[in-house]
Amino acid sequence: MVILVIFAYALIIYWDLIPLYREKLWREFGVNMALTLLTFAIALLISVDVAIPSPVYPIKRLIISILGK
Repeated sequence: MVILVIFAYALIIYWDLIPLYREKLWREFGVNMALTLLTFAIALLISVDVAIPSPVYPIKRLIISILGK
């Protein structure tokens, strides 16, 4: 499964990031690279059966602290 994730992200980098780099679109390249690395890390952790905590409860507490009950 890990090999499949690595292969899929290699294709994503080839199709999405390399053209942005060649055209020197640095902002778009930076944003896409950051998001790609974030999702790659999450996909890699999921593929090796690491439990990823849900962000629902921290977001819910943040909203309640801002808006109140």
